[in-house]
Amino acid sequence: MELPGESTLEEMLHFAREVAREAGTLVLEGFRKHPRMQKKGVVDLVTEFDLRSEALIRAAIEARYPEHRFVGEEAALPATSASGSESEDCWYVDPIDGTTNYVHGHPFFAVSIALYRGETPLVAVIEAPALQLSWWARRGGGSFRQGEAAAVSGTTLLSESLGATGFPYDKWTNPDNNTREFAHAIKQVRGIRRCGAASLDLAMVADGTFDFYWEKRLKPWDCAAGALLVEEAGGKITHISGSPFGLQTSDLLASNTAMHAPVLALLREAQHAICFRRPPGNRSWVRRVWDALLLLPCNRSALFFMAGGMCRRRRRADLQSGQRQH
Repeated sequence: MELPGESTLEEMLHFAREVAREAGTLVLEGFRKHPRMQKKGVVDLVTEFDLRSEALIRAAIEARYPEHRFVGEEAALPATSASGSESEDCWYVDPIDGTTNYVHGHPFFAVSIALYRGETPLVAVIEAPALQLSWWARRGGGSFRQGEAAAVSGTTLLSESLGATGFPYDKWTNPDNNTREFAHAIKQVRGIRRCGAASLDLAMVADGTFDFYWEKRLKPWDCAAGALLVEEAGGKITHISGSPFGLQTSDLLASNTAMHAPVLALLREAQHAICFRRPPGNRSWVRRVWDALLLLPCNRSALFFMAGGMCRRRRRADLQSGQRQH
């Protein structure tokens, strides 16, 4: 597959940056002004500014590149182009990544735009208007934050590392909700932050703020731009199993490269523990208490105390039953 030349990539990046700035200016108009909101799920929100931002970006792309396909978070449609072509070039857009933050007046949200040719990233822009920060990258041209070259951190020790993560929208109903991984990892590192916007987490791995970031059940528009930023800044991004990253990789780990293997090992240790848990449904109350306490390592002593008490009561019941039979 032939890739565009440097001059073409620079033109595409310039266009993406201009559109991201326009969208950022638009969404900032509704920030902390209680925009109209709808629920896509229990905790998955969409505002009028998500829709307006996506419409602005899509209109600009269709006017400039009508043969390119478009995938946006709010479109809920297959990748399509204005001309109806089946081009390999596709834009992945999150009009407001971090909508929950946006709704609550928290400044950690961003406009995320990326262009891919097939599975190959070409250009990426992440615009955080409330933070007055912008990151961008083009394939082979490096990553930038506010016009200065961005590079991943040089941290090599878990005990000195700062990471980031997030939790899926189905965290209330799905036992594979990242809480066990978080509880296991937090005890091994300096700290773990939760920004609530995957694009910003990845951008901050790229610029050296975070040493690593992992999350589960992401969508292509969540990570398409950030993935290129990390790679061009010298970092590494894979599936959390260690397999190669792709646009359909919903569970990912990004790092400064040096921290990749240690963090993969931490996540595998936590996953190994999950594999030995019984599936949910039809669990006894004892099992429910056991699972709940296992999520809190500080309560393990209480768990064993409870288990010991249950065994003693069972033995007393058996003895009393035996005495009655005699």
